[in-house]
Amino acid sequence: MPASVVLPVQGTKESAAVAYEHEMTVTVDGQPSMHFVCTPQYPDELIMGRMFTDGMIDGIDDIADITISGKGLEAAVTLRKNHAGRTDRKRGNTNPVKWEPSWFEEILKRMEEGEPVFLETHAVHACYLAGKDEVICCREDIGRHNAMDKVVGYALKNGINLSECFLFTTGRMPSDMVKKAVNAGVSLLASKTFPTQSGVELAKKENLTMVTVRRDGTFLLWTGKE
Repeated sequence: MPASVVLPVQGTKESAAVAYEHEMTVTVDGQPSMHFVCTPQYPDELIMGRMFTDGMIDGIDDIADITISGKGLEAAVTLRKNHAGRTDRKRGNTNPVKWEPSWFEEILKRMEEGEPVFLETHAVHACYLAGKDEVICCREDIGRHNAMDKVVGYALKNGINLSECFLFTTGRMPSDMVKKAVNAGVSLLASKTFPTQSGVELAKKENLTMVTVRRDGTFLLWTGKE
C-alpha cells in the first residue's frame, strides 16, 4: 500500500499528495487487543514496538508469530506458551547518558533533506533510532507514537541493544511519549519540539535525559547532565 495518495484540490486544477490513512486491528492469542490508525508501512515493526513500549512483552522472544491479512487490515499475534506476561523489571536506565551535541548533526541534516513522506504530504511525524553519531533507522507515520514504536520494533527485529541507543522524535514529548522511551530502555529522548510539564517530571523520575534540538544546532536540556 502507498504511504501517500494524490487528490484533487477543490476549486482549482491542482492536485496534491496527502498521507494515506490506514487502519489495522490486532488480536493477541485470539483476543482483540489493539487498533491502529497509521500509515501502512512496516506493520510488524509497529506491532512489536507497541507491545514492547506498552509493557505487553519483555522482548521479541515472547512472540511466536505475527500474521497480517486482509490487505493489512488485520493482524494476529501468537505469544509463546511460556510467555508469563509483563514482568516488573525496570527497563529504564539507572544512570543518565553521557551525550554530545554532535550526535544530532546527522539527524538534522536528514531533516533538512526532508523525510520522504513528510516532503510529499506535510502530514506525518518521524522518529529516528540512533547511536551516538550513527543514524540506525528512521520511520514515518501519521502518529508520533506509531513512528516511535516502528523504530523500536526495528531494533527488536534486528537484535539492536536499545540501551546503547537514543530516540529523536519530530513530535512533542508529553508523559506518554516519555513512558514509551523509558519502557524501550533508551537513555536519551530528543525532539525538535518541547516537552510538557508532566513529561519533564517523569523523565527526571526515570533518569531519562531529554533534549530539545533546534534546527540551528542549539539545544535545550530539560533533564540529565550537560
